Amino acid sequence: MARATPTMEMFLVGAHLQLVEGCESVTYNAELPNPKEYWIEVVGRNEAAQCIFYVDFPEKFDWYPRDMRPDTLVKKLVNRYVEIVKEGNALDYEPNRVHCQVWLPRAPARRVAEALPKAAQRLKDQHGITLEVIEAAEIARRIPTVVERALKTNFDHDNLFLRALLLANDRLDYQVGAPMGQDQIEAMYRFPRMLRSAADIPAFIYHFLQSPEIVNWLGFYSPTFDDLATWLADTQHSDELAELESALEGAGEREETPDDYALTADEEEDEDEAPPYRSRSYTADELAELTRLYLAHIEPLRAEAVGERWYGPLHIEIDFMLPYLWRACEQVDAGQIEREILRYGGNRDEMQAHFANQYPEKRPYRAILRIEFFEPGGKRAPAYPSGKTMEVLIASPAVAERLHVAVTINYVDDFTGYFVLMMRRLADHLGS
Repeated sequence: MARATPTMEMFLVGAHLQLVEGCESVTYNAELPNPKEYWIEVVGRNEAAQCIFYVDFPEKFDWYPRDMRPDTLVKKLVNRYVEIVKEGNALDYEPNRVHCQVWLPRAPARRVAEALPKAAQRLKDQHGITLEVIEAAEIARRIPTVVERALKTNFDHDNLFLRALLLANDRLDYQVGAPMGQDQIEAMYRFPRMLRSAADIPAFIYHFLQSPEIVNWLGFYSPTFDDLATWLADTQHSDELAELESALEGAGEREETPDDYALTADEEEDEDEAPPYRSRSYTADELAELTRLYLAHIEPLRAEAVGERWYGPLHIEIDFMLPYLWRACEQVDAGQIEREILRYGGNRDEMQAHFANQYPEKRPYRAILRIEFFEPGGKRAPAYPSGKTMEVLIASPAVAERLHVAVTINYVDDFTGYFVLMMRRLADHLGS
C-alpha cells in the first residue's frame, strides 16, 4: 500500500511516544508483513520497558469499498490488530506489552467511527487485545504534558512538531523565520526530479554518482553486487545470468588486505586462501552498467529468488557520501549551508564543529542509493531504523509482469538541511 508523507499530527504522536511513553526510537509509515494491509502511521519502541506502540490514524479505513457491510469492516479491523499483535510478538515483545492505539485528532467518517468501538470490544472479548481509541479531547489533554517535557529536555531535531513548539517558545535558533511548511517537509522525502521509467535508472545512477555533490573520487561500495558476484561464482544457476556473471567478474577493484590481517596455521598451508574484508570499490560507470544488466535479467533473478536459490533480496544498494561541510564550501556558499541546516533543525554547535574539523566523523555524510523490486501493492523493504528516506518517483515503474521498481535515497539526518540542499543542486544538474 502507498505511504503518505509524515504530517504534523504524526509528529505530535511521535513526540508523545518519545517524551511521555519513553520510546527511544520512533518510525513513521511502517509496513505490516501482510502486503494487503494499510501501513501504520507511527511505531514507537521503548526497549528499556520492553514494549512497542502501534498508532493508527483512521482516515485510511474509509478507503475500504463503500459497499462493504458494517460487520465486514469490523472484522477487517479486528484482523488488522490481531496481525499487529502477532508482528509485535515476532519482534520478541510480550502480548501485554504490544500497545495498539487509534488517535482521532478529528472526527473520522461515520462508518469508521461506528466500527472502531465494536472492533475494540470484539478484540477484548475474543482475543484479549486492548485497542485504545484516543479521542480528540484526550489528545488535547495530552499536549500540555508533551509541551512541558519538551521544554525540559534536549531538542530532538527529527521531530517537526517539537521544532515548531520550540520555535514558538524562542528555544530554537532558527534563522529563516516561519515554521516549516508541508512543502519543506516533503522536500525531505521526495527527490526533486522524476524518472520516466525503469530504463532511465542506469543513466540516473551514473549521473547521480558523477555529480559534484557526491564524493566520487574514491569509488563506491555495493554489498549487493559483492554478494551477487560471490553467489554466481559459487552456485549453479540459470544460463541466462552468464552475461551478468561475466560483467561482475571484471568489475570493481578489491580492497587491499588489512595491515593487521594474519593467516592462521591452516590458512598458511593454502596460499590461495582469500583474506576477509575484500569489498570491491566500483566506479559510477561500472555500477550503471551492472544495474542495466540487473534490470535486463530481472526475470531469471526473480526465478532464482522464488526458488530460494538466490538468498539475497531483489534490490541493489550503493553506498555514497556527501562532501564534508568545509569542503562543500568550495561549490556552495557557507552561509547558505548554515541557513539550510538550521532551517531544518540542525544543531548549531555540531555544525560549527564540522566546519572547523578537516576530518570530522563521517556518519552524518553517509547515504545509500537503493533500487528495490517488489510486487505492486506488496510488501516494501522496511525503512532504515535511523535517518530518512527520500524517494525518486518513477512515472512508469513496471519492469516485468507484476513487478515494479522503486528508487530511494536513505540518508543520515544529522544535517537534513544540508542533504536537501545538495539533492536539490544535484537534481538541477541532472536537468541541465
